[in-house]
Amino acid sequence: MFCKCGTIITVKKNSSEIKCARCNSKLTHLNIETIKMQKTLEKEEQIEINEVKGAKIKYQCPNCNAEEMMYNTAQLRSADEGQTVFYSCECGYKLTVQS
Repeated sequence: MFCKCGTIITVKKNSSEIKCARCNSKLTHLNIETIKMQKTLEKEEQIEINEVKGAKIKYQCPNCNAEEMMYNTAQLRSADEGQTVFYSCECGYKLTVQS
């Protein structure tokens, strides 16, 4: 819930009065509006990581000993840490390496 000044309001249980910590305006349960928001993703927006092929690299698959695997990278941790490398083979084997 937001105050008119833009501050997030936290509501305490069993309290009939709600007060903004920033501007001290008081709200009652009578002047609180509820807004529901919903977004339905379009089909083209719904991409699973498994569908992304990636680039091929010379990396032997530990499962079937294929010479090449596909790979993708993602920055899943904080910026000062390495990226995560996702390897996948045509045999279905998947491997994740924290670099």
